[in-house]
Amino acid sequence: MVDVYDLVVIGGGPAGYMAASRASSLGLRVALVESELLGGECTNWGCIPTKTLLEVSEAYYKLKLLQQAGFSAEARSASWEKLFEYISKAVTRSREGVKALLSGVEVVEGWGRLASARKVEVRTGGSTRELESRHVLIATGSDPRDLPSIRFDGEYVISNREFFKLKKLPESITVVGAGAVGVEIATALAMLGKEVYLVEILDRPLYFADPDVSSVIERSLRRLGVRTFFKATAKSVDRRNGVAVTTISTGDGSTKVVESEKVLLAVGRKPRVENLGLEVVGVEYDPKVGIRVSDSMVTSVPTILAAGDVAGPPQLAHKALREAIIAVEFVAGSRELPPRNPVPQVVFSHPQVALVGLTEQEAAAAGVPYRAHRFPYLALGRNTTALAKSSEGFAKILVGEDGRLLGAQVVGNEASEIIHVFCLAVARRMKVGELADAIYTHPTYSEIVGEVANLALGRPLHIK
Repeated sequence: MVDVYDLVVIGGGPAGYMAASRASSLGLRVALVESELLGGECTNWGCIPTKTLLEVSEAYYKLKLLQQAGFSAEARSASWEKLFEYISKAVTRSREGVKALLSGVEVVEGWGRLASARKVEVRTGGSTRELESRHVLIATGSDPRDLPSIRFDGEYVISNREFFKLKKLPESITVVGAGAVGVEIATALAMLGKEVYLVEILDRPLYFADPDVSSVIERSLRRLGVRTFFKATAKSVDRRNGVAVTTISTGDGSTKVVESEKVLLAVGRKPRVENLGLEVVGVEYDPKVGIRVSDSMVTSVPTILAAGDVAGPPQLAHKALREAIIAVEFVAGSRELPPRNPVPQVVFSHPQVALVGLTEQEAAAAGVPYRAHRFPYLALGRNTTALAKSSEGFAKILVGEDGRLLGAQVVGNEASEIIHVFCLAVARRMKVGELADAIYTHPTYSEIVGEVANLALGRPLHIK
């Protein structure tokens, strides 16, 4: 007997669980197929464990800064095993929250594969079950990439997945890749006093931000003790005497060799499409981008949709959540679908980085006229009160010829929270004067929104 649904979702990560939950709340009959853990990459090996680790490492870092305020405080001992237990508890709580959202959804354990435009074959062990549906949503996420010359071995060369399965923190680590994942883990371990090497093929970290933002993070990493290698390539990793030996080709043509307990590859992710049956039903796929979708998340096959990492960049949980909602609203017959953009990006580095809309690099490349305005954290009253100050931080906005906000970048404390005001402004095509007109609580980091807006209007408040 074949079960018939309104929607079958393949994958239980942010796109998958949100789509299933939203569809169920709209009265649709839904099945969600998951072969691993509910919550996907974000809950189990990405967002949640990484931010938990960063929360602890920042607290430890601030403990040492208390001396500035007259306190003699130190952590006399540390149990790295308990730290990973603490992280595991945070992951479990998040995963249980996902499970609760799916109370009205039939969760099917196993590997889901497209059998036709309306059928999904689920394999569990030696058994097979077929699910028939009006629509199918592919939300299988992505997997970490390795390098042609450096492959994952799960012991010495690892991804973020294996990192968060460790029982204790490595005393030393070589991180290859200075994107969000690499910078966040490098930051966390450096704050905890570990020996960290960071290798990046480009000339700076966080390539998607403007160079002035990247330079703040580069200097901060070095102050934390991270040994950085930019315009450098990790050529090979060998095992010697129980350690990983990484050979690095540097930008000046020389070769460096570093030893560490672990090598973390953070060089990007690839859409998870293997053994999904895309070729069986004719779903178009670009290996460099992912499954091709329309603005309503429909693939080249009208009954099949895709959302999240598997549907292309940016590979972010909140982008996946939004695409899931768009897909479900389309399946439910909604006439108005929520927008896919703008998508903010955040890196929980030290200090934090957040951006939305156009960067200066993008505006210049596209020939879009703009004026850039920067307001420094040093002029914020809230920053003077902070234990860990963002002395080099700033907020930068790009204003178009019509006075509307084109984009914003923030590097500094709580940038991850501040960016949402700018996100709303870019999404609603607000003029910079509308941002300046709002009253911002003093002293807060959010004041920087009004400060940089007033600066753009030529009437600065707290700088001359």
